[in-house]
Amino acid sequence: MFKSIRKHFKLAKKFTKKEVPDEEVPNEELSNKDRVRNNRFRILILGPANAGKTTLLERLTNSSAGAAIVTRNGERIEEVPKGYDQRGIHNIDDEITYASNSDFVFHDSGGFEAGGVEELQAVWKFIRKRSLASPSQQLHAIWLCIPTDNDRPFGFRESGFLSESTASVPVIGIFTKLDGRETKERSAVLDPTASPSDFLARATEVKQKVDEFVRGLKIQLQKERYPPAGFACVGNMHEDTKQSVASCNRLLRTTIDALPPGTQRSLLKLTVGKRNRRVHTIYVLERVLDGGAEGPVSSCINEIRVQFNYVQETS
Repeated sequence: MFKSIRKHFKLAKKFTKKEVPDEEVPNEELSNKDRVRNNRFRILILGPANAGKTTLLERLTNSSAGAAIVTRNGERIEEVPKGYDQRGIHNIDDEITYASNSDFVFHDSGGFEAGGVEELQAVWKFIRKRSLASPSQQLHAIWLCIPTDNDRPFGFRESGFLSESTASVPVIGIFTKLDGRETKERSAVLDPTASPSDFLARATEVKQKVDEFVRGLKIQLQKERYPPAGFACVGNMHEDTKQSVASCNRLLRTTIDALPPGTQRSLLKLTVGKRNRRVHTIYVLERVLDGGAEGPVSSCINEIRVQFNYVQETS
């Protein structure tokens, strides 16, 4: 059995090297290929507690809950304390990685939700320091998470952050927890005793209300002195579905488009390509081993091809 598993994996690996489209890493941007491959893409993620930040990172890296590896001053924190992401406990300099995809390094500004001067100053100090750091330690992007399940998700804390320029580090506004927003809007237009037919009939109305809510937030953000360079919407990140994978791909594509041409953009494109190959190869192999993809090896390879076509469509 294990010989069969290894055989499938080798074939999948061979396929990924050959078939992943070149557009993921344009040749004209790979003059610094060696430099790109020696670095990891570093992201600062901002937002209040319960904004869906951790769930987003777990889905993005295809990791299970609680799989984060937190490193402080080069040493791993073996036991992350409860309430780690709350004010006064979190350290913005801590590196957060995941064994399932170590090409990303995240920094989380716990306490940002407090909106206090000290917290905001710590964020700006971190950004300035990382902008002057060596290539392997530089900050490449900032993700500002705005939970849409909150009726007032945007306030003075976000406005204060967007009042100063982040220079060459683009900020992406991420509207998280869209599923929570949908639940709120559905409750507003439907009676608790509504029948399934009523539920379906009002589905379009609910979607329109969610879109209007997000549109209003985007307009508000665009009025700031230094608005985000791009926007992305995510929801149902706690579920491993094609929709959640597509949301992650759109977020990564938005981040790529916001980056200036050159090494940083090439680095993220290379990282995204490696992530997609890893996520979808694992997905297909799990289907093969679980009996979800039956037939000879050629059928398994064809299944992988279908999944990569899906990546191209949603990236």
